[in-house]
Amino acid sequence: MIVIDASVALKWIFADEEGAADALSIRDAHISGESEVAVPSLFFYEVANVLATKVKLSVAEAQAAFRLFRDFEFQVYDLGMDDFLEAVRISHKHLITVYDACYLVLALRLDCRMATADLKLGERVSEYGVVELIGEHP
Repeated sequence: MIVIDASVALKWIFADEEGAADALSIRDAHISGESEVAVPSLFFYEVANVLATKVKLSVAEAQAAFRLFRDFEFQVYDLGMDDFLEAVRISHKHLITVYDACYLVLALRLDCRMATADLKLGERVSEYGVVELIGEHP
């Protein structure tokens, strides 16, 4: 099992971006049943927000792209109060968003890897030993 953040999943749609090959490998392993992908429920809020506000897609295109994620049948986890409290601690310690910390908290809870294409996030939480940074980074 691997936890992915929105930066990885969005490369499945925008496959011409740096790191897309690594992201697509994670997707293909999930589709084939070789590896399961887990996400916190906030994942869908983040993906929808990017599709609606950060990229140049029409409403219909953004909705069609978002529908693709429904079909992947991720293992979706709700976070509890203890998870959020740990995310706040990690956020404060490493100067990352609570949203990003939630992905890490889930990976730690599930005792699995977490993939991200966010270089800053990967560097700041490397001490946990579970974060896999995808893509080419200097």
